[in-house]
Amino acid sequence: MEINMAVAYTVGPIKRHQVDKAYRLIDAAGCHFDLEAWREFCAATVARECPALYVEGIVTAENPLGYIAGVCIIRSVQNETYGKMLDVPVFIVISAGGTRGVTNSLLKYFMAVARKYNCGFIRVAALDPIDWPGSRATLPRDGRGILIPVQ
Repeated sequence: MEINMAVAYTVGPIKRHQVDKAYRLIDAAGCHFDLEAWREFCAATVARECPALYVEGIVTAENPLGYIAGVCIIRSVQNETYGKMLDVPVFIVISAGGTRGVTNSLLKYFMAVARKYNCGFIRVAALDPIDWPGSRATLPRDGRGILIPVQ
């Protein structure tokens, strides 16, 4: 017998009650944030009443049971070759059986945000902490990651 369960994920800007839950993923991925630095970073993001795309934002994907299955950091950047693009330097997804669903939910959200802000492309970086915001890397991220045309 085969059971097909569709799981809907709630995707959007991080909420206060999700901060510590999301840190579990950030920590497991080897990010340079300690818990206190993560809380401060999130507090600055949540405090913005009207988050502007030119600053970093944190996006989560939460399953119906309240578990955080994905956490991403997004920002708008200007690229000399591709123009305005939605940059996703942090893209973490974890799920026992719904990785594709979480990823697709996040990508649909990014596509909507990119269209809203007239971005031509979405760049999702490889999971490499050296690329993450606030890292000590000195090399530019241009050319790194996957480019997705906005449709």
